Amino acid sequence: MRRIMLGMGVTSKKVWIQGGLRVSTANNPNCEVRWGWHVAPTLCVRGPGLFRTTEMVIDPALFSAPVSVAGWQGVQGDPGATLTPSDGSVFYLWGTGSGLSWGSYTDPAYSQTNSVLAFYRLQLQARALSASGPPPYACP
Repeated sequence: MRRIMLGMGVTSKKVWIQGGLRVSTANNPNCEVRWGWHVAPTLCVRGPGLFRTTEMVIDPALFSAPVSVAGWQGVQGDPGATLTPSDGSVFYLWGTGSGLSWGSYTDPAYSQTNSVLAFYRLQLQARALSASGPPPYACP
C-alpha cells in the first residue's frame, strides 16, 4: 500500500499494534483472524478547521474507509494493545528470530516485502482451492 501511495505522490507513515489481537472477518473460514501484531499506513489529513489535522489509518483489511487510530485499535480485540508509530519506510518492527535484534528494519528494494506477499498469496490460493473455497465465507 505504501508503494501505491508513493506512486501517487503521497508520503505515508505507519502505525503498528502489538497484543492479543482478534478481528471478526468474512475473509477467513473461521470468521476471525488472530494476530500478535498488525501494521497499516497512516496519512495526516485536514480535519475540521483551517489548521487542524488528524492522523487516519488506511487499512482495507479492516475498514472500507479511512479510520482514526483509536477506531483502528478498537476493532482489534485487545484494549491493552501497544501502538507504535513509525516512518513509512519501516518494513518490520520489534525484530525476532533469524539473528534480528530489537529494532526496526527497512526494505528499500522491496525484496523482503515481495517475498512475504508471495508467501501469503500462496496460502490464500491454497485455502481457496480447499474445501473451504474462496472468501467471503458465510459468517454470522
